[in-house]
Amino acid sequence: MVPLTFFLKVTMRPTGIVALRALPQSKMRTALRYVPPTTLIGAIAYPLHHLSGNRAETVYDRKTFKSTADGVKNLFEWVTVKTIGKPRLYGALLKINTVYRGKAQSAVTSFPSAVMYGSGDFTITAVYLVNEEKLSKGPYTMKDLERAAWGITRLGSRESVVSVENVETGKAEISEASSAETSYAFPFKGFEVQGRGTLQSVVDWRSGIGDYSSAKRIVMFYPEGTVSVRGKLSVTTVGGETLVLAP
Repeated sequence: MVPLTFFLKVTMRPTGIVALRALPQSKMRTALRYVPPTTLIGAIAYPLHHLSGNRAETVYDRKTFKSTADGVKNLFEWVTVKTIGKPRLYGALLKINTVYRGKAQSAVTSFPSAVMYGSGDFTITAVYLVNEEKLSKGPYTMKDLERAAWGITRLGSRESVVSVENVETGKAEISEASSAETSYAFPFKGFEVQGRGTLQSVVDWRSGIGDYSSAKRIVMFYPEGTVSVRGKLSVTTVGGETLVLAP
């Protein structure tokens, strides 16, 4: 058993598109269907930095650009997400133009994204478990994190606009279990799962955020609805909902 830890539970409503590249800076790359932990940290990092007067999204470090979210990633013990509604991947074909030796030339590109249009009542709920020790040694407070959560306006790319509908805070207790039922994404490693969902390879945010070219990756299981998980689990309950944490 470990002491209680602070949590933030942020309920968001997407405007219809979640455009997240498997790798950044390439519109031709396949889009991710579900929001990865790195994007969740980036989403709260931007308004959090605003509180200290820092409006930069990237910094130049060791000859590469890195996301400023790397500076706050250690504030979180774990980050996960629940998605109500199954996004569809869609890539519209677009024409791009260049001028070469005075002549206009055209080519075709695409912009894949996860689409959440339709009559479905889509919601995205992010949960942040806070590392209280790291928080106490930094410039921010739990109130600052709560304020930043209300200030989230997008998930990743500028097309992925969201509106925050609710922010819940409290304390959660982490414990061990042999089985659990959850609707939140969890690391797919050595667990037996009953139920539908999607496996997605994502960057392990604990290894760093910004330079993804050589970043460590983990496989996450994103449930469709609620699934049953069996194994040697580390779990916690947030607002009456169970999370399965990283081993």
